[in-house]
Amino acid sequence: MSARIARVFLQLADDLGVDRDQLFSSADIDPIWLENPDVFIPVETLYNLTKQLAKLADSEDIGLWAGRASFLNQTNLLMYLSAICSHFRQWLNMMPSTLEAAGDIGETVVVREGDMLRSEWRPLVPVQDSGRYITDMMLSLCQSLLNSVCYRPVPVPTVYFSYPEPSDTTVHRQIFSGQLEFGQSFSGLFYPAAALEYPIIKVWDEKSPLSKDNLLSVIEKGSGDGFMRRLRRCIVRALPSGEMTIDTIAKELAISRRTLQRRLSDRDEVFANVVQELRSAMAVRLLSDQKIPITEIAFLLGYVNTSSFSTAFKGWHGCSPRDFAGQV
Repeated sequence: MSARIARVFLQLADDLGVDRDQLFSSADIDPIWLENPDVFIPVETLYNLTKQLAKLADSEDIGLWAGRASFLNQTNLLMYLSAICSHFRQWLNMMPSTLEAAGDIGETVVVREGDMLRSEWRPLVPVQDSGRYITDMMLSLCQSLLNSVCYRPVPVPTVYFSYPEPSDTTVHRQIFSGQLEFGQSFSGLFYPAAALEYPIIKVWDEKSPLSKDNLLSVIEKGSGDGFMRRLRRCIVRALPSGEMTIDTIAKELAISRRTLQRRLSDRDEVFANVVQELRSAMAVRLLSDQKIPITEIAFLLGYVNTSSFSTAFKGWHGCSPRDFAGQV
């Protein structure tokens, strides 16, 4: 599990006035583990940390607050997604994949039920063993995202929690606008499928490599060619899923694999080369900004872990991603 999630809870501990040394001692954690946010630490370490923080802060709501903190800490990632997604449907297809960068604590799955969707959090460790804190964090994070990424906020009429109803649900009701249902078989947020067509807010920072004149110029190299522009955007949106192939891209473009290959051949291009060129150029651009963590960049570019990304980056540029970022 990435130490980045643990660092969100440490930030919260500071703001709640909890002494870090006491927290580390009670949770039996070596502070060195948390110095590098891109290092992966044992999952048990996170659970121990959250349980002890809840005890020392005398609050069961730390996960709900951590979700809001995690949302604000993902500002640069949201700017990246807004640059390459036009509608909520595209954004929704990418976001669960980026959450996997956190590590082996669970997964977010989007399920359709008639005219409704639900973003369901499926932890690998049952709430009764791990505590409700990570579940609360993920649901609170999702609520913040749904309320912020589209021009029209996505309504959430119902929220499910897999743990029993707490004696005090004040913070729950402050964060979640819908009806709260506790003691359910899963945890998740329900919202209308019609939201899939909501347009995404575009966020531009002209001084950042995430701005329109920088990131999109990388993605849309040779923008005079409409086909290549659409192809490259489809590839970028599909990379985080880890299931991006020439067949899936052809389907997204509504053409056959053979037609896609022929159009590339007409331009003296090969699909694999286009993918690698995109990954290489985008890696440089995103690392130059130094605001999106290397773990998230790796997943955004379709690598299962930072080690695989580092190996590929060294092949392209002769140094590791961390060394490159340090030279910028």
